[in-house]
Amino acid sequence: MTTSKLTLVLGVLALVLSLQSCKNRKVDESKITMRPKIYMEGASPIPLFEEYDMTSVQLGTVQNILSEKENDRVFALWLVLDRRSAFFLQKETAMNLGRRFQLVSNDQVIGIHPIEATISNGILPFLLSPKLKEEEARFLHAQLSQSLLYLQAELSEKRK
Repeated sequence: MTTSKLTLVLGVLALVLSLQSCKNRKVDESKITMRPKIYMEGASPIPLFEEYDMTSVQLGTVQNILSEKENDRVFALWLVLDRRSAFFLQKETAMNLGRRFQLVSNDQVIGIHPIEATISNGILPFLLSPKLKEEEARFLHAQLSQSLLYLQAELSEKRK
């Protein structure tokens, strides 16, 4: 097994174990290192989606169309929204073709999504900076995954 595959398998295993442990424990605020929000670029400073609207995140790559290198890739995060937010996402993407969403955490833009089509599946991909190295992208993904996991637990506690 290659190193990258082993790293991916270990990451998935750690996420599964933390999911199970999170169900049995109270929320640990120290595990929430990111509170992501999604804004429409150039619009009011009110987020369209907040941390409780996001249920999970996946890391992947897409071809860097700005590069002349054939195998140049850019990392991306695919955020999965809850059902209510998925309906709102469909409406917002239909009405705002040609604009961009910004993924923000800790007062920094960490990703963008150019709105090119209506999104009806509730999965919103964000391109990360082309300057981001693989280790940095994996670290960002791990921090966001952990935070979303504990944010969902926090939301469950608030609903009780």
